[in-house]
Amino acid sequence: MIVNDLEIFKEYVSSYDLNDINIERKFYHSIRVRNNAKEIAESLNLTNDDVSLASFIGLTHDIGRFLQWKVYGTFADTKSIDHALLSVQVLFGKDYKCGFNISDVDANVIRVAIYNHNKYKVQDDVTKRELLFANIVRDADKVDLLYLLGEEDIPINEDGSEVTSVIHDAFMRHESITITECKAKTDYVLVKLAFVFDLNFVKSFEIVDREKLLDKFYDNLKYKDKYKKYYLYAKEFIEKRKNADSSYKMFIE
Repeated sequence: MIVNDLEIFKEYVSSYDLNDINIERKFYHSIRVRNNAKEIAESLNLTNDDVSLASFIGLTHDIGRFLQWKVYGTFADTKSIDHALLSVQVLFGKDYKCGFNISDVDANVIRVAIYNHNKYKVQDDVTKRELLFANIVRDADKVDLLYLLGEEDIPINEDGSEVTSVIHDAFMRHESITITECKAKTDYVLVKLAFVFDLNFVKSFEIVDREKLLDKFYDNLKYKDKYKKYYLYAKEFIEKRKNADSSYKMFIE
């Protein structure tokens, strides 16, 4: 168990300019992902220590974002640095003093989970325990990204273009989609709708449904007619998955 993680995190972030809307958004994103991860971990009946560990990983998964913005002035990894790698470096590097008391027992689980949280899929050479926590934080993060897409003050880059066939086919196969496959602005919207296809736990689907995150995202779109069938398809997927078996023994045996 990592003691006082929230207080230490707040102290670390206080060294950055919280009056900057970009820093402020990442701060509150981190808090919400922490809460999501905690709720998911509790739904799996993990031990109190493991719930605490999942919460900590959720809280610090983007800790490198603050330094990324300060140094590079962008959150675009392609124009700066992989923020997941930077987050691992901030937590474990000798040059950074975050103040977290991370035990050797938990260290590699934290490294693996945070490094893999923004990847297309989790790397193959991980233990079941590492996979469990990696998937918890990946779910917690995507749930909050859907929340952010429903916020009215965050513009969504879209136009009236047609969805390309490759993106359409991948979406209908319930596949998550990489940005590199996108050709039109409309494709990028489907990338975000497809976040639901990469969720792992019943609780994640329950949160999306309970908070009406997909509905708010859809309501925030300008060209709704382009996305209605995809929105409804994703909604149907959520409904089926939130009523599925919640044990997920493959992660915890």
